[in-house]
Amino acid sequence: AGCSQDEIYVRAMSKFRSVTLDKVTQQDMAGREPNAKLLALSDLAVESVDAFISHSWHDDPVAKWNSLQGWRRQFKKSHGGVEPRVWIDKYCVDQSNIHHDIGFVPIYVTACKELVVLYGRNYLNRLWCVTEFAIFAKVSALKALKFELIGEGSPEATDGLHPFDCQKAKCSHPEETIRVLACLKANFGTVEAVNQTVQHMLRRRTVSL
Repeated sequence: AGCSQDEIYVRAMSKFRSVTLDKVTQQDMAGREPNAKLLALSDLAVESVDAFISHSWHDDPVAKWNSLQGWRRQFKKSHGGVEPRVWIDKYCVDQSNIHHDIGFVPIYVTACKELVVLYGRNYLNRLWCVTEFAIFAKVSALKALKFELIGEGSPEATDGLHPFDCQKAKCSHPEETIRVLACLKANFGTVEAVNQTVQHMLRRRTVSL
């Protein structure tokens, strides 16, 4: 409260972290409970971060893991075997101060080169996922969006032609839902602008396939 946008940005980037995917395990990713010990596996992001991993904890963890590993293999193949350095919430947010640090996520999304969407049936139902997707779509090119359909994803929901309303998406707690919706409105002006941005990017992605 009372901070300028520049001050918020500086504070956020002082906490911006990343982890290489060889340190990320299927067991840790499958659990939905916070694990404060995982923060030690990430580092402060003093170099460029290859991708922000956007996913819902409510989607199938096995299918999601397989999609993540598929993207990892393709990345390493095109980057001479180098492990991708990524932002993943469970490893890069201080779980002991999660309600404060999670507010910096919109800044972290735009600080990464790519957004990797692990898209499952619940993705667009989770408001943080919608926020990450919409903010990245607002500032980045389509080519920087890597869309990984996981096993339970609904193809119809990815074509951008079906109605979408971000107000139907939820966070884990009602008060957080109100706060994140306010953040989206502050960034886009109106709820309809958020919806149009999401649908436009989904439609462009379908056309490009």
